[in-house]
This record gives sequence, structure tokens and C-alpha cells, in this order.
Amino acid sequence: MSPVAMLFDINGFTQKAYDDILAELEKMGAWPSPPGLLSHVAFQKGESWFVLDVWASTEEFQAFINTCLFPVFGKLGLSADPPSVYPVHAYAKNGGPLVIIN
Repeated sequence: MSPVAMLFDINGFTQKAYDDILAELEKMGAWPSPPGLLSHVAFQKGESWFVLDVWASTEEFQAFINTCLFPVFGKLGLSADPPSVYPVHAYAKNGGPLVIIN
């Protein structure tokens, strides 16, 4: 299993929608520490919201979106295209060494 970067680019999303998603995930016990999540960043650029995560593996990421994230989207009446997923070449944790993956 190799780390992957996941990038959601969601046009027309709002900060409230993002905050509502996190609140629902917290109620489920699926946030802020789902298995396999290494880092999470969310930001707005123009009319789009971006979420960039690094996950320990594609399998852990897929399990999270299928069992937690997309059901929450449905509950809140939200939709988004599937994220882009990229293999990670290097990863560093704060205070730790740079790890080259491949």
C-alpha cells in the first residue's frame, strides 16, 4: 500500500457546506481521525472549494468516501464529482524527515 493524494475541486460549494459535512462526520465518529488519513487541507479559490488529503492507501481512502463521506453528501443534499487521486512521491510530517515513496 502506497500513499495517495486526493484532490476535490468542487465548483459552487460554500464554507457552510464544508462545515456541515465535518459536523456530520464528527457525529458519526468518522472525523477528525479516520483510519489512513495523514493530512487534510481545505481552501477556497474563486467560486471553487478545494480539499486536498493525503491518505496512507487508496483502499483506506475509498473506504472512507464510500462508507462515510458520500453518505453524508447524500444526507445533506450535496453532490460532487469524484476526486482526482494521485500517487504520492514524497511526504513529510512536521518535524519529521522527508520520505521518498517511489
